[in-house]
Amino acid sequence: MRGEKGFALILTLLITAVLVAVIAEAVYSVHSGALNAASARDTLRGAILADGGATLAGKALKALNDVQGYTYLSPADSERVIPAGDGALVVRVEDEHSKLSLAIAYKNGELNENLYDPFERLTDRLGLAKELPEALSDWIDSDDASRALGGETNGWYGRLDPPYEAKNGPLDSVDELLLVKGYTPSVMKRLSPFVTAHTDGLVNINTAPKEVLRAISDDITEDMAGRVIAYRERTPFADTAEIRKVAGFETLGFSLQGRITVKSD
Repeated sequence: MRGEKGFALILTLLITAVLVAVIAEAVYSVHSGALNAASARDTLRGAILADGGATLAGKALKALNDVQGYTYLSPADSERVIPAGDGALVVRVEDEHSKLSLAIAYKNGELNENLYDPFERLTDRLGLAKELPEALSDWIDSDDASRALGGETNGWYGRLDPPYEAKNGPLDSVDELLLVKGYTPSVMKRLSPFVTAHTDGLVNINTAPKEVLRAISDDITEDMAGRVIAYRERTPFADTAEIRKVAGFETLGFSLQGRITVKSD
């Protein structure tokens, strides 16, 4: 600082530093703005495509049901890839009626045996814990009496950290099971493909996988379930009575009426 040149050098360095900071901030703001704009554009485009895909699938399925009178989804019906600019719209259809209903208990505490028994068979054959059906029943019913393997607000849920209350009502989604005693992420990975919270309990024999078909009745073996799938691949069931045409279901088919369907909504 003994001369004017030294002072001028420091002043120049300070001004340069400030300019570099200002320019860097401006470049960052422009770059960030461009990224945000691109993200907003892609989000809007994706939302429009998704909405269009859902509408398209809904109309296609309605037309399919209206023409056929039954619901059968071939691999081509289950997934379509539609080019969309520089990307693609992938439409996947999954039938909720191909799954078992989770409404296994009534609010008054009584079991809905038409749904409880198949669910119990499914969890057993998947090798899952025996507590799962009773725990779900306690979650749904409105009383405070805990079943032997279940849990209620004043018991199992009340001792959690943090504690919370049992719902005492029907499930709104399959993911809600993660709140129920025993339904861990690993359990859900095995179970969720075969259960639903969105049907009246009827199982579509045109779309149900082998695991669900076997769970409908204790008398349905793996081979019998396989014969149902092989039959519908040749000729989809147009009426529930047609299941009696499958070997092994000549008599059993009568007892399945009221529990199965051939059409999904």
